[in-house]
Amino acid sequence: MDSGASLPNARSSHATLESAPVRGVLLAAALGACAWLGIWLGSVATDARGVAACGYFAASSPSTYAMTAGSLLLVATGIACGIGRMLNAVVGVFVLGAALAAFTMQTGAVNSVVFDSARLTSIGVETMVWTGPALLAVMAVFRVSGPLQDIPLEGDGSVLREWFSIDALKVSLVGAALPLVVWIVVHTPMKGQAIGGACAGGLAVGLTFRILAPRAQPLVAFISPILIMGGYQWFVANRITLSSETLLALGALPPELRVMPLDVVAGALAGVALGIGWARSFRKTDTIAS
Repeated sequence: MDSGASLPNARSSHATLESAPVRGVLLAAALGACAWLGIWLGSVATDARGVAACGYFAASSPSTYAMTAGSLLLVATGIACGIGRMLNAVVGVFVLGAALAAFTMQTGAVNSVVFDSARLTSIGVETMVWTGPALLAVMAVFRVSGPLQDIPLEGDGSVLREWFSIDALKVSLVGAALPLVVWIVVHTPMKGQAIGGACAGGLAVGLTFRILAPRAQPLVAFISPILIMGGYQWFVANRITLSSETLLALGALPPELRVMPLDVVAGALAGVALGIGWARSFRKTDTIAS
């Protein structure tokens, strides 16, 4: 993608969709389509026990898992680009996160990692690997949707300068709020709690980023929590001395390792979008439709 390319102006599309009922119907349709797709694909790739694989590292056929998750990401990104163009980029990324949440909700939790005798360090490695595809997907949504209307373009409006501005990169460390919230919230191996904890962490990231960097396009806010969480999962897993079976039996698995890679990605995308939307109540000039 050319760093000198200008960002598209989506104001004309947004202007025709000011009606709240219209926005609601469009968003509901996009969420419904993505949820159905995620649920349908969620059980395609399985682990050695026949349970829906919780990640590439645990799948009996890693290539099948990669193709399934990749296909979901591509289709959901297309839907997210469409809804983002009609509403705004943040709403589009929320739809993308919802699709991945529906997919990962069908898959195994940390119990599956232990039962499949997979390495705990693999959780962090795969989470970090997901940073790349997630970044490309979010970039596509922002490229098609255009900049947020309440954040004026600076300089020549080139893509990379707007998305990766100095202000945005400085505040990207707020992504560390995701593992912190997960550590506080997630205390059981239940899948719903893992996704909910990741989403709550993402919400904290989005809200904090928007308040600290109100003039920066928030693309990096969606990505930094994924990379930071993956690195922290890898660090925590490397410090463990007991076997994963013993830790599971004792209920002593670290909270960060109870959250699977796609739980983190889905929670980061959807949660940060919610946080950015919530931040509008703290700033009178915000016009984000969320």
